[in-house]
Amino acid sequence: MVAAYWLSWTAAAFCMELEKQLKRGLATGYAELEENSQRLKGRLMVTKRLQYNAADKSRAYCSFNERTHAIPLNFFYKTLVILKRKVLDPSIRKKLLHLCGCFEELDVPGNVKELLNQVHFDRQTSRFEPAFRLAKLMLSHMSVLHRGAKEECFSFLFEVHSLYEMYVGRVLQQMTLGREAVIRLQHKEVKLLRNEDSGLDNIQLIPDMVLGERQVNGEYVWTLIMDTKWKEITKYQQGDIYQMYAYVTGYPDARRAVLLYPAMDEAAYGRNWTLAANSRKRICVRMVRITHWLKTQEDLRGIIAESGWEEK
Repeated sequence: MVAAYWLSWTAAAFCMELEKQLKRGLATGYAELEENSQRLKGRLMVTKRLQYNAADKSRAYCSFNERTHAIPLNFFYKTLVILKRKVLDPSIRKKLLHLCGCFEELDVPGNVKELLNQVHFDRQTSRFEPAFRLAKLMLSHMSVLHRGAKEECFSFLFEVHSLYEMYVGRVLQQMTLGREAVIRLQHKEVKLLRNEDSGLDNIQLIPDMVLGERQVNGEYVWTLIMDTKWKEITKYQQGDIYQMYAYVTGYPDARRAVLLYPAMDEAAYGRNWTLAANSRKRICVRMVRITHWLKTQEDLRGIIAESGWEEK
């Protein structure tokens, strides 16, 4: 796959993640400020009060902490406007420019590498960490776009499956499937077995994506399960099929479990199996194009339509 396309769909995943968090507001942090005012605010700085207010006893030179948007994390996000020159997809370039406009109130940021080292997360800003990791991946010398870099690239190769999974999941979440439709990523509410000795449920099932409906009684019925695999579709393994068998049997209402591979070979094709013990349940292998998020969405639309779901 062309390396420049990798940057495009990484940027698409970044845009969706950052936009989701910005709807809840910019990240904020505390900055230490000093002010020479007529009222006491925070901590009185005695030395500076004597230095600046010797002739005016009505003023107080104070130091205090104030919440602000001017923190390294926001400055870092503002620098990402430089990526629009590298991304091939014009719609993603437009989205990057729009996101940078959300940080318009901030001054021009400093050096990007220095900002990377200054960013720290706390309880208030942790929701921005997934977007930060994607942004760091795009800018880092570990990216395959920088083949001349001296830094090792194994970290990039290790995370690419997670990146692919996140991207497909985010595209799926952007689709409109009806008011009652529910999409969950990394679902962890179903276990495969029950231990007869302890009475506890064992073997946690964690499919990448599940799609279902919320019932009137508040319960969820999951009918479609999808799991991403970052490899060529022709290299699927028997272990992958066993995994999907566990999913489609562990979720009692699931009618179909789908393995999603990136479309790398136009001549490749999907596969279909019906469970011998239950003809209403199927396991399928499908491909999704990742060169453009609209193409990814189009392929996902066809895959979920096979399971009886249609975009509204």
